[in-house]
Amino acid sequence: MSALSLLLAALLLAQVPATELDPRLLPRGDGARWKDFDPAKLERSVLPAGMEEVQRALLAQDYPRALAALHAVLRQTEDFPPAWHQLGVLYFRLQRYGDAVVCLERYLELVPQRVGDTRVLAHGYYSLGEYARAKAHYERVLERNPKELEALRGHALACMRLGESERALSELDAVLALDPRHADAATWRASLLYDLERLDDALAAAALARDLDAFQPKPWFLLARIQADRGEEKAAEEAQRRFEELSVISQELRAVENRLLYRPGDRLLLRSACELHRRAGNRTQLRESLARLFRTDPSSVELRLYGLELTAGLGDEAAARLLAEQLAQLAPEDVLVWERLEQFYASIKDRKLQIEAGERRLRLRGK
Repeated sequence: MSALSLLLAALLLAQVPATELDPRLLPRGDGARWKDFDPAKLERSVLPAGMEEVQRALLAQDYPRALAALHAVLRQTEDFPPAWHQLGVLYFRLQRYGDAVVCLERYLELVPQRVGDTRVLAHGYYSLGEYARAKAHYERVLERNPKELEALRGHALACMRLGESERALSELDAVLALDPRHADAATWRASLLYDLERLDDALAAAALARDLDAFQPKPWFLLARIQADRGEEKAAEEAQRRFEELSVISQELRAVENRLLYRPGDRLLLRSACELHRRAGNRTQLRESLARLFRTDPSSVELRLYGLELTAGLGDEAAARLLAEQLAQLAPEDVLVWERLEQFYASIKDRKLQIEAGERRLRLRGK
């Protein structure tokens, strides 16, 4: 099948709503062709042409397009294992956990020796509430790689759901030993310690979780509960207020991000994400959301002025300075841009650049 035919097939499938692309309807063979499959020996030159379109779509975070391209590949190159694997990961990312399980189980049917690649299959079972099944599959993955961090974390959570609290706690400790900055593991560890009524340990663990990710609501919730139980009323009230604030923002942000999965270039949604990160005070995530917004129109002056307003308002001087430099390059003859740059440099007390921007503004007005 030619690259053009695959591309046309992907374009036709892209017209189908992503929610209607069902992996159960894809053709399946006897799998014999792939029994000795080894991705390490797979040469780029023999990849189905459609896989390049998949990679382009994934780089653009255009998941519906990637989904359509993967379906096109599997219709034309029956049972190609990397396509089944990528399709499973993509469905999981789109929160279609049942579809993710279908794809990754098919991948394992084709190449059972590659069980170490299928951590996401266990994630799928866990997300569907099949905790015993998830635990068993995490164990299969961990047999191949005992230090597979996310499999170890997933196994700990499955144990927790099955009532094995001490084992879960031990495994979360192991995750944090491998990655001391793993905020999610730190948060679950604090929650388990609180459930076990080890208040002093729980307080230290919740404080660590908050320090690792101060913009997630759960560590603040745990701090409020633990501090209230310890009689630290003022600290508990402050933590509760922050929890309530972040909880609202987190719910709104989750709704926005879920819609962006299917509409990755929607500027209104991307602006909403930026505004929510600004409300939370999250500089890092604001930068990332602005970068996604700018990719929708790399030469847009209006979008960078918007970014300058948000980053400067949040006190992120480094990001704001970078945007100011970009604006100067993008719009060297725009009076309004130089007026805004003059105001920005004045606000951060950079007298030299303020004067230069003001002189540039005056010269342009004189023209």
